[in-house]
Amino acid sequence: MQQYRVFRMPVRAGGDRPTFLLLHGIGLSHRSFTRAAKVLAGHGDIVAIDLPGFGGTPRPKHPLSVEDVARGVGDVLVRTRTGPVIAVGHSMGAQFALELALQRPELVTAVVMIGPVVDPLRRTLWQQAMALLRDTAFEPLRTSLMVQFDYLRCGPLWFLAETRAMLAYPTHERLRALTQPLLVLRGAHDPIADEAWVVRAAALAGSGGGPVSSGGGGPAISIPGFRHNVVHSGPAATAGHIARFAARLSASDVE
Repeated sequence: MQQYRVFRMPVRAGGDRPTFLLLHGIGLSHRSFTRAAKVLAGHGDIVAIDLPGFGGTPRPKHPLSVEDVARGVGDVLVRTRTGPVIAVGHSMGAQFALELALQRPELVTAVVMIGPVVDPLRRTLWQQAMALLRDTAFEPLRTSLMVQFDYLRCGPLWFLAETRAMLAYPTHERLRALTQPLLVLRGAHDPIADEAWVVRAAALAGSGGGPVSSGGGGPAISIPGFRHNVVHSGPAATAGHIARFAARLSASDVE
């Protein structure tokens, strides 16, 4: 059985607060979101999940597709009576957030994709590996140490197995069916999710499945000075954009 480890930040009394569901990228854990979560906790309730095989959770006997993981996350939300949520995913986590919104739309009010993968123009293992190396070489030391620690816990075999699942998932096609509001973020110096790709991704949302719901996230946003792991290296800027997005959604609901 797949294991999903759930972390929550204490609920603060008062107000109608959104719930932010934080989904980490390949090889990582909820720790990649910890710094941003502390900021977001001032604007909503926080639920973060260590996905199967990551963050020290047991590795499943067989590789999991993006659809498998999203289905498991949906089951966790139902079992814990959590939701609806704003699904926030980083890197491969953006795929999980997107797929969750498509599978269980009643559980997801909006989607935030940070450094989304995979650019359909660069879908080979070699191209992704080269982009990752270019990114890693210039990430801040604190972020690099966090990434290396989690990669070691994940292990190369599970990392490679899930990389294949990541490359197989057609993010650009699945975005067409999204009907919830979408915000796309990236670090301005991210070589994995470059500006051209995230702009295309934002534009694709809802293009094949009806109009995007009112209150959507607008154009893709590049956050100056940061790279692929902007959610860890630039927590205040990242959380600020997400909080403002959530506030716009809330204001739209009131109107």
